[in-house]
Amino acid sequence: MKFNLVKIYCAGLISTRYNQSIIIIIIILLWPVLLSYVLFPDTFGFSWNEGRGGFLIVTILTIIEIVGSHPAITGRKISLLITFAILTGSYFFSLSLGTSYLLSDMGRSVGALISESWMLMWDYIILANYFVITLVLIFGTKEWLRIGGAATLFLVGYVTILLLDSLFPYDTLGILQYLVPTYLHFNVEILNSIIHFLNLEREFTSQTFGNTLVLYSSDGPFVMKVYWPSAGVHSIVIFGLVMFAFLLKTVIPWKRTLIYLFSGIILTCVVNCIRITLLSLYALNPNSDLGSWEQFHSVIGELVFIPWVLFYLAVVIYLENRYYETRRDLNLHDNSCSSKGR
Repeated sequence: MKFNLVKIYCAGLISTRYNQSIIIIIIILLWPVLLSYVLFPDTFGFSWNEGRGGFLIVTILTIIEIVGSHPAITGRKISLLITFAILTGSYFFSLSLGTSYLLSDMGRSVGALISESWMLMWDYIILANYFVITLVLIFGTKEWLRIGGAATLFLVGYVTILLLDSLFPYDTLGILQYLVPTYLHFNVEILNSIIHFLNLEREFTSQTFGNTLVLYSSDGPFVMKVYWPSAGVHSIVIFGLVMFAFLLKTVIPWKRTLIYLFSGIILTCVVNCIRITLLSLYALNPNSDLGSWEQFHSVIGELVFIPWVLFYLAVVIYLENRYYETRRDLNLHDNSCSSKGR
């Protein structure tokens, strides 16, 4: 009995130590996010290239990933992490002291055409490097991607898209812009089906001309010229990376992992069509105006894509559990039949 009590007590100490380490790691990782929120609270809007709303998504992903890990932090590591956190925080302090002007001049010198995307890109570069170095220090070079990969790849994806948007804005990036008319065409077909189902043909209709979507209502036309970032192509790329990072945490064989990944990307394209349709329906609402539509446009992507990725991963886990349960039942049945034969 005494031995069991000792085991329970030791397990409690280990659990408490892990919980404390998890809290410390989350605080250290999110320190630049907390600091930037204190310094620039008005910039945490969800418009993808005009604010730091993506930092909030990083916060959610970080908490989901780190909770459940079993880190072990020594005093020396904590000192290194705190030092690196202070150095990273100095970047955000320096933005209001002249660094932003230096970055802006650098953007003009390399031909960046969208200054908002160029300037915001550096925040994500700094945060991505901070995450990589911090995770490597805590979990090692082999495990850091599996443990903290979703938040890190989200940041890397954001950096990539912001760089492309700053150098190849609007419709100048043909590879990604090529997808836009297809999305708009599907959107028109869906809208026409909804309008026909609700018997609203006389009140609403829609047309598409290349990358231009025109919505007609009793209040007049609503014209949207759509470029690849606004079409949700960037969300498909970024959340495809996040999905891949979460799949890395599983023990699913590579062949099925790739099937799940590509299926998830295809279904994410479908979810993006739904997002565009919701934006169109909101624009057709007689009570909406341009200001409220812009606000809806800035948040609908995250409201749709984050729950979708988590839901899809839950479905993958459910399917894998069913797969292994079925195999186990078949093995038990085969063993039972073999025993009877003997």
